[in-house]
Amino acid sequence: MYHLDLLNYAVNNLFNRKLRSYLTILGIVIGIAAIVVLISIAQGVNDFIMNQLGALGGNWISINPGSPKQSMMGSVMSAVSATLSTNDANALKAIPGVQKVYPMLQDRSVIQFKNETGRVIIVGVDSEALKDVSYYEVDKGRLYKSGERRIVVIGDSIANGVFKTNITVNQVIQIKGASFRVIGIFKKGGGLAAATGGMMVMPLEDAKFIFGDQKLPNQADEILVETANGYDPEVIGSQVSTKLRQLHHVKEGEEDFTVQTPASIAQTVNTITGTLALFLAGISGIALIVGGIGIANTMFMSVMERTKEIGILKAIGATENVVLEMFLLEAGIIGLVGGALGLVLAAVATLVLNYFGVPTDISPELATFGLLFSMVVGVIAGFFPARRAARLLPVEALRYE
Repeated sequence: MYHLDLLNYAVNNLFNRKLRSYLTILGIVIGIAAIVVLISIAQGVNDFIMNQLGALGGNWISINPGSPKQSMMGSVMSAVSATLSTNDANALKAIPGVQKVYPMLQDRSVIQFKNETGRVIIVGVDSEALKDVSYYEVDKGRLYKSGERRIVVIGDSIANGVFKTNITVNQVIQIKGASFRVIGIFKKGGGLAAATGGMMVMPLEDAKFIFGDQKLPNQADEILVETANGYDPEVIGSQVSTKLRQLHHVKEGEEDFTVQTPASIAQTVNTITGTLALFLAGISGIALIVGGIGIANTMFMSVMERTKEIGILKAIGATENVVLEMFLLEAGIIGLVGGALGLVLAAVATLVLNYFGVPTDISPELATFGLLFSMVVGVIAGFFPARRAARLLPVEALRYE
C-alpha cells in the first residue's frame, strides 16, 4: 500500500506549492496543445484530400505530359513538352478494362465582357466528362450537351469576381473575336470542386479553336481514363504506361508522361502530409521541451527546499527507491495533468479552426499519444532531480538549512 501513500504524499506536496505547480503545468499544457493541434491539422488535411479523391471515384486514372520530374515543375514544363495527343487517347481505348477516355485542353486566355477584359483558365473537354466527373455541378443553368458549340460553363469566381458587372446565364462573352454564350454557372464548393470556381469549361472542339495558335495539332494537356467495374485501376495504370511507352518509343524510367492512379495519388498525399506532420510536430516540440525544462527546474527547486524533509524520511527508514519514486510521481503528475489540460485546450482550438474551415482530426490514437507523451516528458524531466534527492545522505540532509 505504500505506493498509494506515496502518491497521496506527492499530490499534497504539489498542492502545497500551488503557484509553482500551476506555472509548471502551464508549460506542458501549451506544448501538448501545440503538438496535438498541429498534428491534427496535418491529419485533417490528409483525410480531407482522401475524402475528396474518394468522391471523385477510385476508378479514375490521370495522365499528364512530361516525366514525373517535369510534373513537379508545373504545367509550364508539361505544356512545353507536349507529349500527349488525342492519338494517345484513342489508342488507350483498346486496353481491356478501359471504359472511357477523355482528352483535355487547358490554358489561360483573355476574355472580354462588356468592354472589359479578364484572364481566366479555359478547359476544353467533351460533354460526357462533365457528367462522369462528380465535382462538375451547376448552380444556375445547365451543362452543355454533345454537339453544342460556342457555349461555355463558368465558375462562380468568374461570374462574380472578374468583371465589374456580374455575368449571368445566357449572356455573351468574347474570346479571341468569337462569341460564346454562358449556359451555366458552376456551384461554389470546397475541395476539388473549389477548382471549378476559376474555370471556364467549353467543348473540346471549341477549345481547339481558341488555342489553335498556342497548341500543337491534336495536343492533349491531360487525359482522363475511367476504368470499368471489376478491373483494378492499378493494373490498368500499368498497362496504360506500357502502351504509352510503346507509342512514344521510350524505355521504362525514361517516360515523357506521368500516369497517376488512385493508389499513387494517395501515396503522394500521405507522403506530403506525413512530412508536414513531422515538421509541425518538431516545431511544437520546442514548446514541450521548454515545458520539460520547467518541470526539471521545479523539481530541482523542490529538492533543495525539502532537503531536510528528505533527511528525516531517510532517517526513519525511507530507502533511495522510495524517495526516487516520490519525486518521480510528482513529476509524472505534473506531466499527466498538463497533458490532459493540453488535450482540452487542443479540442477547443480545433473546434475554432473547424468553424473557420480548417480541417482537423484528433484521433483517439493522437489523444492517447499526447497524454502518455506528456507524462513521459514529466518523468524524464524529473528523473535527475529525483535521483539527486534519493542519493542525499541522511546526516547531510538533516544538517541542511
